[in-house]
Amino acid sequence: MGRFTKISLYILLLYFVAQAVGFMFFYDAFSKPWYLFAVDFTHEELVIFRERTILPALFLTLIYFIYRYLSGRNPTSPIWPVYVVIISWVVTQTVSFFTLEKISITQIVTYIISLFILVVVRQAHLKRKNEIF
Repeated sequence: MGRFTKISLYILLLYFVAQAVGFMFFYDAFSKPWYLFAVDFTHEELVIFRERTILPALFLTLIYFIYRYLSGRNPTSPIWPVYVVIISWVVTQTVSFFTLEKISITQIVTYIISLFILVVVRQAHLKRKNEIF
C-alpha cells in the first residue's frame, strides 16, 4: 500500500498545483472544472455548485484548524491537513446531493473518486502517524 499511496499522493499533488496555478493565472481557461465538461451546467448552476461545495469545504477546514489551535492540539502527521480538506470536500459533496436541483453522473463519479482519495490519504496518515510515535 505504501508505493500505491505515494503514487496517488503525487498525482493529487500535481492536480492541486495545476488547479492553483490555473485559477491564479489562467482563470478564463479554468472557469469550468475539467471534470464537469461532460455536464451541461449553465454558468449559474456551476457557480451554485462551487458555492455549495468548494467554499463550505474551505470554511469547514478553517473551522477545524482554528478549533485545534484554540484547544491546544497539533496535527498528528503532515498529511493530516490534506485529510481534513478531503473530508470537508466529501461532506459538502454529500450535502450537495440533497440540496442541488441537478445531479449528474459526473458528480457521482467525482464523489466516488473523492471517497477513494479519502481512503488513500487516511492510509498515508495512519502510516505516518505510526512512524512519528
